[in-house]
Amino acid sequence: MNSVQDVWNAVYQRLCDAYNPTAASTWFTGVRPVSMTSTTFTLEVPSSFQKEILLNRFSDTILAILTEVIGFPVELQIQSEEEQEEEEPEPEPTPEVDPPEPTLTHSDYTFENFIVGSSNKLAEAACRAVANHTEDSFNPLFIYGASGLGKTHLILAIRNSVLRRDPSMKVLYLKGDEFTNEMVEAISMGVSARRAFREKYRYLDMLLIDDIQFIGGKESTQEEFFHTFNTLYEGRRQIVLTSDRPPKEIKTLEERLRTRFEWGLITDVKPPDLETRIAIINRKAENLGLAIPPEVADYMAQRIKNNIRQLEGAVKKLKALYSLDKMPLDQNTASIAIRDVLSENVTVPVLIDRVLKEVAGYYTVTVEDLTGKKRTSQVAQARQVAIYIIHEMTGISFQRIGEVFGGKHHTTIMYSCTKTQEEMEASENLKRDIEEIMMAVRSGG
Repeated sequence: MNSVQDVWNAVYQRLCDAYNPTAASTWFTGVRPVSMTSTTFTLEVPSSFQKEILLNRFSDTILAILTEVIGFPVELQIQSEEEQEEEEPEPEPTPEVDPPEPTLTHSDYTFENFIVGSSNKLAEAACRAVANHTEDSFNPLFIYGASGLGKTHLILAIRNSVLRRDPSMKVLYLKGDEFTNEMVEAISMGVSARRAFREKYRYLDMLLIDDIQFIGGKESTQEEFFHTFNTLYEGRRQIVLTSDRPPKEIKTLEERLRTRFEWGLITDVKPPDLETRIAIINRKAENLGLAIPPEVADYMAQRIKNNIRQLEGAVKKLKALYSLDKMPLDQNTASIAIRDVLSENVTVPVLIDRVLKEVAGYYTVTVEDLTGKKRTSQVAQARQVAIYIIHEMTGISFQRIGEVFGGKHHTTIMYSCTKTQEEMEASENLKRDIEEIMMAVRSGG
């Protein structure tokens, strides 16, 4: 991404994927990217009304996609032309970007730009075999490993490779929670919608599901997926699944699904070694047109050990600091890039545990109180703070945060985050408390 327009075009395409065509054409048309710094991304819209709609209904989604595209978190600012006090020349119209075809989404995820090392070579070889249809026994292919180690890159590389070779192939990629959401919506809309849902999945040539662990504990979803799996498997159609743990460790998964997940090949991806981490940094820098000195690449690789996504995010942040804030490509700038991208270089589950423990200790409650149903004012305040901090420090979805807190609905989590943000703006004491907790979490608790 070499310009603010390139970034917005990529975000716009993904927004068009996320929402129906009516919503996309109504609310995202006319949005113009204005500027981007290492901390802020600014958009301009024609009217104050459109600004309010984007802020109130779509800002969380825009921020999530924006963070994924540029690789590090920024603040989103939206201004309207109506609110500009000074008369400005009419800007060049933003070229309308048609919603992308499925074959183009995430097109940068390929085998060619995946760095292979000792930690992932078996998984990469298995994915290539599946993509080239050279190994029928790898069905299903089940890849597991911690967040940020390249599972999503590999599964999307399979899809992109297959579709480039044969665009007529019916290949579908989605996440486990998206399968659940689609099924629930189909059930609520009646018999014809449910029939259409089943036909969508059972007539595929290849089904790729990321984070399949999220169907665990959902009885109706597992029932539906069981039949979908059987139909595809018996028809010799390929199934590829990823998870943060092997099937036997997904405790809320039904036994009949667990055994089916173990029918094919199970392979893992581990944290990359130092040499692989340096190679990843250099490859990402090269793609961004950035010449990182060897000592700076080594410095970054020595400090980010367990997460490829964080490595790439740190390089993107370094690029922003260099090109937007005019900082030198040295160790000091690299330390800022790392600090801004990392939350002390831990996996999301470990980070969540740290937040829960720190908040519980700060408010003199227990972790069980926070994640349970206790509703005293002290527990409610602590729970709201914990939800806000987890959202800020991990960037995971509201639905996933809801699962941490006993299955709370994603709208409840969203409300808690918004309410806490408003209270922080009104209370310096609360803002200071939250900053102290986040500092303790980053320091390791």
